[in-house]
Amino acid sequence: MNAICLITHKPNASFLHFLNAFTEYDIFIIIDDNANKYTGLKGSFPRLNIIQIPNSVCEKSGIINTSAITLKKSVSGWDKAVYYFSIHNDSYKQVWFIEDDVFFNSEKTLVAIDEKYVNDDLLCNSDLTFATNRNDWLWRIIRMNLPPPYVCGMMCACRMSNKMLQCLKEYGSKNKTLFFLEALFPTIALHNKLSCIQPEELLTITHRNVWDIETLNATNLYHPMKKIEDHCIIRNRLK
Repeated sequence: MNAICLITHKPNASFLHFLNAFTEYDIFIIIDDNANKYTGLKGSFPRLNIIQIPNSVCEKSGIINTSAITLKKSVSGWDKAVYYFSIHNDSYKQVWFIEDDVFFNSEKTLVAIDEKYVNDDLLCNSDLTFATNRNDWLWRIIRMNLPPPYVCGMMCACRMSNKMLQCLKEYGSKNKTLFFLEALFPTIALHNKLSCIQPEELLTITHRNVWDIETLNATNLYHPMKKIEDHCIIRNRLK
């Protein structure tokens, strides 16, 4: 059985109810907020593994700075997710990492993609186009202890193999830091000769878009979709 990891600052009950009904995956909720304790959620959502990790644990492991450019902090939910599945619990062949502002219709959406791409190491919205100008995009402020080529993509929803996660762990252990996830994941895959695929179902994982909820389908994942109430409306329409 593979795993799904939802990355959230504070969990939304509607999203938890949705995931609690899944049967084909082990489900993990990585909660970035450490000001509150969420262990009590387990009673209401028995299928979910509720995970909170102290920032200091990530700092000691070198699994930090994947979101520092956008969130302005060294440890985020993404760092905790990568730490958890690369070091603390590395038993899964494949793990889906999904931010809570990503919409997908059902468990079958992910199962269908997994059946198409069984053994690939990274599924994401990246065409692996080499960066040719460090003044473009965010390249000038991203520090990497790697030679070119560099590539980037949208990582708000992606799937990683255990092999991919171990490469991230090794880079963090060696360099005492990671770097911005949109460059990190596809670049690490490229440099380690891992299989990186851009499924058509993830082309709708974008930086900014205003989605017409009447036109969304059951096969794709969509980002951004920050109104969780819209997720429920779309799922009811697609039934």
